[in-house]
Order: sequence, then structure tokens, then C-alpha cells
Amino acid sequence: MAVVYFLIVFMAVVVVHELGHFVFAKLFRVDVHEFAIGFGPKIYQKKFRKTLFRINVFPLGGYVKLAGEDPTEAQSPQSLYSKPAWQRLLIFLAGPLFSILAGYMLFVLIVSMWGVPAISIAYVEPGKPAHEAGLRDGDIILKINGRRVYDSYTVSQTIRKGKSVELTVLRNGEKIVINAAPRLFEESHFMLLKDVVGDVRVGTRINSVAGKPLNPVQLSSLVENYVSVETDAGTFRGLLKQYQYDPPKYALGFYFATVSNVFRKDFDVFKRGDVLLSVEDITVKNNVDLSRIYQLVLAQETGFYIEVQHDRIVWARRGLPDEVSVTLMRDDREIQLKIPSSLIKNVLETAGLFEPKTSNLRPANAFEVIAVAVDRCNNVLVTMYRSLFGVFRGREAGGVVGPVGLVAFIGETAKAGLEPVLTLVALITMSLGIFNLLPLPALDGGRIVFSLIELLSRKKVKPELENLIHFIGFLLLIALMVFVTFGDIGRLMGR
Repeated sequence: MAVVYFLIVFMAVVVVHELGHFVFAKLFRVDVHEFAIGFGPKIYQKKFRKTLFRINVFPLGGYVKLAGEDPTEAQSPQSLYSKPAWQRLLIFLAGPLFSILAGYMLFVLIVSMWGVPAISIAYVEPGKPAHEAGLRDGDIILKINGRRVYDSYTVSQTIRKGKSVELTVLRNGEKIVINAAPRLFEESHFMLLKDVVGDVRVGTRINSVAGKPLNPVQLSSLVENYVSVETDAGTFRGLLKQYQYDPPKYALGFYFATVSNVFRKDFDVFKRGDVLLSVEDITVKNNVDLSRIYQLVLAQETGFYIEVQHDRIVWARRGLPDEVSVTLMRDDREIQLKIPSSLIKNVLETAGLFEPKTSNLRPANAFEVIAVAVDRCNNVLVTMYRSLFGVFRGREAGGVVGPVGLVAFIGETAKAGLEPVLTLVALITMSLGIFNLLPLPALDGGRIVFSLIELLSRKKVKPELENLIHFIGFLLLIALMVFVTFGDIGRLMGR
């Protein structure tokens, strides 16, 4: 089904793109010989006026074949290269333009039906800048420095610049403006140890691990090894199962909300609507609590989960026993269960088992729907633009996916419902539009460049030279596609 979903999405995106070229070609009276979906031998075809509409056997793209598309062939009055440069520029531009406009239209539909994501705060740490400024658990961040935000990444990146920020938050239906100054937080270390022998105390300073100073490179190399941890209160020893390092950064001291503690569907002894109140003596209010419980399940009764800031232990807890006490609220009644800790592990590893912390925010009227949808699309375009240049600079090459990667991604997204699928389609079609605008040979952007050269110099580039440049560009694109596909396969095999 993942392949089927991919083909439906991919073909819809391609048809919209090629429709742009088709419409503008017809507008400027350029004959369109073929409008094809897919490549290879035909499955079905029907001629309408001068255009042959066909569906081909390999559904991995599509094309429109314009009269005189090869600049070296003889040109008639209805051929592409017999038209003025400005008309050719618009024909080449129309494909990417239609792709991007389709994204805007989809986002208007998405916002009108489901609203926009709510960036909610799960937990504000006492004594940290966020708490001092007035932020509280459950606040929903609407804007940062006057700009609407739709994802936690944008908020985090703005805060990490270290400059004071103005946050517009929604609290109990009321908009509140809060000014906060980020603080440079010290580095953090997160360690999961098993078979621990010795006393682990919160507040003590770690002097060394395996005889060496606390160092992320050193600790990463010691995973799956027994280590001795020397503190100013004594020494403890254990098997280092996991290690995570968080470098120094500017922050306000709050955690974003992801999921609530309410079950959205039945799972083993748990029922839809159950509210998870506690596991052992650990109160559960948000995803931060759930994350810590998961680490304690992994640590098991002989281990410890330890959080260290700079060199001081700020949180430590022995792992959970094989059987744990769980408190639930079910049908307004508080009930207690004794269950295996392995079941808690399965619960926390199962995606989509808990309700989201907050539902989407719905615009108040049609005008706000359009304004918010356009603003969200503008944000997406800016992010894509920066990411694309990051790829060419070698900074974000690992984030590039091709058809194989998209098959898996679309298949997973389809499980989450119609809204995520439509959002993904909008992102893909906008990505296609932006990519095709790159001034590279064989892409629409490359053909636009040749049209601009002719407009500015009032001289046509030699057809043979233009054809050769586009052919070389086509070969480079094929090579890029092969490279990306191998990367997709490598990621899938590594799962």
C-alpha cells in the first residue's frame, strides 16, 4: 500500500506541474503534441484536437511534448522556439508556479478543515528564565518576535540565538505577551547504567569516569562497557548502556508538549480514554514524565538513569522493577493495576497510543483561514529555500530523499490520517516547484536562464550549444538521482 500511496501522490504532483506548462503553451498558441502520465509504452491514449493524451506503463513522472521543443529542429509558427523569449520564459516558469500555487491551495484547504498545529509547552522548569518571565505549563506559543510560528523547531532556533524574545502565548483563551531573555545553559549528559553497585546521589559532583574527566567523546566510546564513576561522595560502578550529550546552548528552560497522558485507543489492559496518573511513585502529567519513565524501564531494577549538568548530578533514579504499580483514571474512577514493566515499555514504544497534548488551533473566519494558510506557506518556502542551499553547501545532504525514501515516508504518513497526507502532498509539490526553479541545465530554471539571456542580450544562444548544455545537465540529474536512491536504500536497510 505504501507503493500505491506513493504513486497516487507522485502522479498527482507531476500532473499539476505539467499542467502549468500545458496551459501556458496553449495560451501562447504553441502546439502540444503529447500530455503524458508516466513513461514507456502506452497503456491508454486518446487524441483531443492536436494533443495526444496518454497514460504510460511506468508511472514515475510525466511530460508535455511541445512542438519545436528541440531548438535545433525546424520551427513553425506554432513551435516553442519560434515564440518570443518572454513567452518561452513564462511557459517554462508555469510548471514550477503551478506546483507552488497547488501547495498554497492545499494549505488553505488544510487550515480551513483542521486548523494549524498548536505549539504547546509541557513543562516549565522552576527558577529558569521561562518561569521567571511568566511562562507556565500548558501555554500555547502563537508568535515569536511578532511572527506566527507553526513548529517547535522555529521557536528553538530563535531562542538559541541568545537574544531577548517576545512571545505571544494563548492561555485559557486569552493572548498574553511575554518578554524573556535566554540564558546560556551548561552542557548536559544523560547516562543509563545497569548493574549499578555503589551509592548514586543527586547533587554530587562527578570527578571522573573510567579514570578520565567527564567528556562526551570519551563517554560515547565507553558505551556497552563497565565504568567506574568517581564523585565527591564516593564511587559507583555499572554497565553504560546509553549515553547522550547536549552541548551548551541558550535556552529559556521549558519543554515542548508532544503527547498527553490520555490513551487514544485500547491497548492490552488499557482502554481508550484512560488517563495515566502514575507509574510506581512517579506522577505522570506530560511527555517529559513519560520519557523519564521509559528510561527507568530500560534501566531495570539494577540500574540507574542519571542526568548531569556540567559535572553535577541533577536527577537520578533507580530503574523500575519487573512488576510496577500503575494508577489510572477510568470513567471518573481511580483504579490501580499491577502490570509487568515490559508492558509499560511496549506502551511507550507504540506510536500514536496517546492523545496529542493539544488539538490544532482553528482560525476564526474565512479571512483568517486564507491569511494563516498563506503565512504558513511563506514560512515553508523560506525553510525549503534555506534547506536547499544547505544541501548544496554540504550541510544538510543527509536530509535529501528520493523516490525510494518517499515510498516509506508516505506509507508511514498515510497511517496517521488525511491531514498529514495532504500536508505532505503540499510540501512535495512545493519542493518540486522550488527545485525546478534552480538555474541548472535540463531543469525549468535552466531554460528560464537561457530565455533571460536572450531577453537581455537580444541574441539567441546557439541551439546546438543550448542542447548540449541541457543534455549534460540531464546526465548529471540522473547521476544525482542514482546517488540519492542508494542513500534511501542505505537508510532503509539500516532500520
